[in-house]
Amino acid sequence: MLLCLITSLNDINLWALGGVGLVAGLLGSMLGVGGGFIIVPILSLALNLPIKVAIGSSLVAIVANACTAAGIYTKFRLTNVKLGLLLETTTIPGAIAGGFAAAFIDPSILSALFGLVLIYVAYTMVTRRHFMSADTQPNDHLHLAERGKISDNLSGSLTDSYYDQNLDEVVNYKVTNIPAGLGAGFFAGVLSSLLGIGGGIIKVPVMHLVMGVPMKAAIATSTLMIALTAATGAFIYQYYGNIQPFIVAPLIIGIVIGSRIGVELTQRTRGVWLRRIFGVFLLLVAILMFLKTANVI
Repeated sequence: MLLCLITSLNDINLWALGGVGLVAGLLGSMLGVGGGFIIVPILSLALNLPIKVAIGSSLVAIVANACTAAGIYTKFRLTNVKLGLLLETTTIPGAIAGGFAAAFIDPSILSALFGLVLIYVAYTMVTRRHFMSADTQPNDHLHLAERGKISDNLSGSLTDSYYDQNLDEVVNYKVTNIPAGLGAGFFAGVLSSLLGIGGGIIKVPVMHLVMGVPMKAAIATSTLMIALTAATGAFIYQYYGNIQPFIVAPLIIGIVIGSRIGVELTQRTRGVWLRRIFGVFLLLVAILMFLKTANVI
């Protein structure tokens, strides 16, 4: 395997890796999902790297992306830091469990799992109305809060607000359904380390659709969490020798540049059509991953 990896490294275009990082950083920071759903399939399918090396490299690049974007989101007060740290109490244990489990799972199974995750993301982006277009809290959560049906002390302590440049107004919101969020956080952590995706594809829709967090705040908070979750998984992949500096370095350069652009775009646009188009793209990539698993390509 090591000889094949060295041969693959000699054939890799560093500019192509930087370009992959740029696109992953831009879209990952815009959607709060890290960018691993771009990096992993391209490294695995287009550059023909072993899936575990692709995942390990993706996790390191995601840390760079998340740290860059999270710093800017926090500066503009979009991040709900308390909520992010609370959800990480279950996400990090999930990431540890997923990281060690990955060492014993066949690569073809990982490819199939990644394809299933991509289908889920594509479906969510294309069909879920609130996730697609709402920048504020879903009305169901607001009505429940107003009626006093959601009133525990922890939920009240997580109440937050931010200034939305696109709406030109201050958005206030209250976090609900915390137990469901904690459970989803563990699952997101497992997927993060197993598939190198950062876990944001689970966290963002759960925070927005289940916990009542506005879309932009969910993206910003997910980005903060991804920095911690992906770092946990990356250390485990490094322990097993699945991270290669010559692959990671150009990815990080591109992803840092892309993440800064993506954060700026997030603040100024809702990106409805971009997400729909990208959802279709993810569906196509998922099909390719399944074909690779079945040895058709």
